[in-house]
Amino acid sequence: MNLRKRTIKRGTAAVFAVILSVLLAGCKAQRNDTPVTDVSDLGGRKVGVGIACDTDYALTVRKDLKLVRYDELPGILLALQYDKVDVMALDELLWKFTSYSHEGLRLVTPAFGTSGYTIYFRSNLKTVRDEFNEFLSQYRQTEEYAAFLNRLEAFDGGTYNGPDIPLTGTGRELRVAVDASGFPRSFAEADGGAPSGYDLEALKLFANAYNYRLKFVISSYDDMIYGLQGGIYDVAAGFLSDLRDAESLSSYLCTTDSLYEVPLYFIEKTQNDIKLIEH
Repeated sequence: MNLRKRTIKRGTAAVFAVILSVLLAGCKAQRNDTPVTDVSDLGGRKVGVGIACDTDYALTVRKDLKLVRYDELPGILLALQYDKVDVMALDELLWKFTSYSHEGLRLVTPAFGTSGYTIYFRSNLKTVRDEFNEFLSQYRQTEEYAAFLNRLEAFDGGTYNGPDIPLTGTGRELRVAVDASGFPRSFAEADGGAPSGYDLEALKLFANAYNYRLKFVISSYDDMIYGLQGGIYDVAAGFLSDLRDAESLSSYLCTTDSLYEVPLYFIEKTQNDIKLIEH
């Protein structure tokens, strides 16, 4: 199977860079706090997280922390830049993406938890979801899946190295909502081809193996969830964590077993300015 390299060429990345280059050039706050050397040092501190993201779910139970929630990663970075939060929390892949494009940040080890990434099916497709889980359990035993984990580990923050998986299914159609801004887990490019990303590889292989025809729809996180509820979509993929309370959503969706797991980390600022790195 041939591999292809996908680099960040999305409009969101360009906007991200422009916004940060302007705002991060502003006033410089003085650092008064001491560096974080261990997770246990975070008691009483403010942590920036993405709203309804894996780190949000994982840290909600921590009563010793004050969570400050943001809609987008640039908002969390700006809050850290201007000392509105003491640290931010990211999963490993998002940390690699962030450190690839910014300097002045440091990973705090050890990880404080893990998150598994899943796919959501509409509730009346539980049988199809079960088929997917059966496929996934077999896929995990293959050399192909071992190679997938190696590629995941080797992700450099800027390039997705993934296989070309032509879609061959000709049977029942599944309408798949994809978070197209979720690089490297799910993203779409201007060439109009099927979306790519780590979260979509197993779904494509499953569809081919079970003769399902996938119809991808470019979507967003909120739209995917509401679309499943309204029956607009059959499947949602991209940046969906198993830490979410699936029981509360069980009336309109069912989740798969986790595709893979990644560590969750706290990130601190190491200098007054968080600077963009030119590539």
